[in-house]
Amino acid sequence: MCCTACEKVLDYEGSLEDLSKGSMVINAVAVADTPFVVYLTYADRADKAIVKRYVDFATAMYQDGKSDYQSNEYLKNKQVTNAQVEVQVNGQTTYPMTFDENSMCYKSIYIPQEGDHVVVKAKMGVINTEVVLMNEETLTAEATVPAKPQIEIVGHEVLAENPYKYINDLRFETDSIMRIQLRIKNTGGNNYYRLRIRGIGMGYSIGGVSDSFTTHWDTHPHYAIQDIFFSDDGLFMDSRLTTNFGGWPAFFSNVFSGQLLSGEDYSFEVDSPKVPYSPPYREWMTKDGDTVDLSHVNEIPFLPTQVAVELEAITEDYYHFLKSVELFRIANDDANSETILIHGNAVNGWGVLGAISYDRHTIYYDN
Repeated sequence: MCCTACEKVLDYEGSLEDLSKGSMVINAVAVADTPFVVYLTYADRADKAIVKRYVDFATAMYQDGKSDYQSNEYLKNKQVTNAQVEVQVNGQTTYPMTFDENSMCYKSIYIPQEGDHVVVKAKMGVINTEVVLMNEETLTAEATVPAKPQIEIVGHEVLAENPYKYINDLRFETDSIMRIQLRIKNTGGNNYYRLRIRGIGMGYSIGGVSDSFTTHWDTHPHYAIQDIFFSDDGLFMDSRLTTNFGGWPAFFSNVFSGQLLSGEDYSFEVDSPKVPYSPPYREWMTKDGDTVDLSHVNEIPFLPTQVAVELEAITEDYYHFLKSVELFRIANDDANSETILIHGNAVNGWGVLGAISYDRHTIYYDN
C-alpha cells in the first residue's frame, strides 16, 4: 500500500480572537403553545469551548484540563445583550424581542402554534464603550412548527428487579423500574422525532438558621429528574454512537427518523429506572445528639414519584443538530480523529432554530 500527502501552512494576519469577531450564535426552539425565547451568544474559538462531557452545572472543564468554577459568569459574559431581534410569523406579523437579564434571553409575546412558519432576525449592536460595530449583516434562521404527534400508553408495570442499577458509570439508587408499553398512533406527516422518558422524584433537605436566642429549623423540597431510559427496539438504534455517554448506552439514541413508522401505528417497550423518593423529615438529630422536633413545619406539597412520557415531533434541522451533538459528545479529542461539525441553519452566523410540538402523559408510582 502506498500513501501520499500534501500539507501547506497558511499564514493568518491578525489575532486568533478576531476569527469569531462579528459573529453571533443563535440557540432557539419554537415549542408549540410555549412562549418563544431566543438565546444569542458571541461565537467563540474552538479551543475555548467547553469539552463534551457531563459536568456540574457550576463547573466547566476546558480542553486544557483546567476547571472554571465560575462557568455561569463565563456564559453570562458571552451573551449578546444589545442586539436588535425580531420574530416574523407566517410572513405577516412581526414581534419585537427584548433582552431579559434574569433569564439571559430575548423574549416576546409570541406563542408558537402548529404550522407556524417562524423567521428570527438578529442584528448585532456595539460590543464595548469604544462603540466598535460588529458584523453589520443580519443573522437569520427559520423553522416551521410541526403537527402534534400522538403517543398512547398501552400499559405499564413496576418490576422489583432493576437490571440497570449499575450501568455506564451511573448508579440508579432504586431496585425498581417501570416497564412501559407505548404506541405511536399518528405521525401527523412528521418525519423526525425525539422521545423523552423522565423519571421524577422528590426529596427533602434539612436546614437551620440561628440567631442569638434560638435555632429555626425547616425542610426544603427538591426534585430529582433523570432522562435516561432503556429499550432494545430498533427505533432507537444508531450504529454511529459507538460508546456510551452520560449513562446512555452505546448505539442508543432517543432521536430518530420516522422511516420505521411508515405512517402507521408503531408499538414498542421502554424501561425507566425509578427515582428515589424521600419523605419529609419530622425530626432531626443534631451533632450534639439532641433531637429537633419538626412537627411545626407547615404542610409540604407532595409530589408522587412519576414518569413523564413525551413524544416530540421535531424539524429536520433540529434533528440533524441533535444527531451531530450526540456524535460530538463521544468523539475523541485526538487530533487525527474525524472532525464533527455541529449542524445549524443560521445564515450570517452560527447555531440553530428548531421547532417542536409534543404529546405528553404522566404515569404515577404508588409511593
